[in-house]
Amino acid sequence: MKKFFSVLFLIGCFLIPQIVSAEKTDFIDKNFNFGSVTKIVVRNVKSETSLSGVGTIQQQKLLSTYQDNMQKIKKAKVATDGDGDLIVECKITKWKDDYYIVPEHTVWEQKTMYRTRRDRDGKRYEEKYYVTVPVTYPPRRVDTSTLIVNFEVYDAKTGKMVFGREDNRTREDANAQIGMFGRMCNSFFSDFNKKLK
Repeated sequence: MKKFFSVLFLIGCFLIPQIVSAEKTDFIDKNFNFGSVTKIVVRNVKSETSLSGVGTIQQQKLLSTYQDNMQKIKKAKVATDGDGDLIVECKITKWKDDYYIVPEHTVWEQKTMYRTRRDRDGKRYEEKYYVTVPVTYPPRRVDTSTLIVNFEVYDAKTGKMVFGREDNRTREDANAQIGMFGRMCNSFFSDFNKKLK
């Protein structure tokens, strides 16, 4: 049974995209009174890197995802322009597609076999048994998607940053940045809303 689950795990590793890395780095000004905030201005997404491979529709989906996640802020009024107590900026600093090659390799796997046997009365029956065999997998290409986004929150009066997050993620999947960006926005705006007390 243990070997059976090991084989399932290996198959899963080959078929299901895996997160290679995900790292969030936060800064918070502990002296700022987040409880006094009544209005927040959330500015549009900016990119400090080339999005040349991203089509117009994908860019609109990106903006729509960002705006939808803004609604997670429940403890203050949210606007996209005008004056406010806090200003939120979102900057995409890295958007990269890459790949690596997994070399040919051999693993030992359990294989199910069947054979015909006879019982004491001479009746035939089929018996299942297992053998461990080497299986060689050919080289394969693994596509990766990397996305780094900075979320920065500034005090509108002083211009000082009071909360910031750099979210750095790489995923084993091709062109996965749109979905990654959605998860980043969900995480940031949910956590930011909690800080508003």
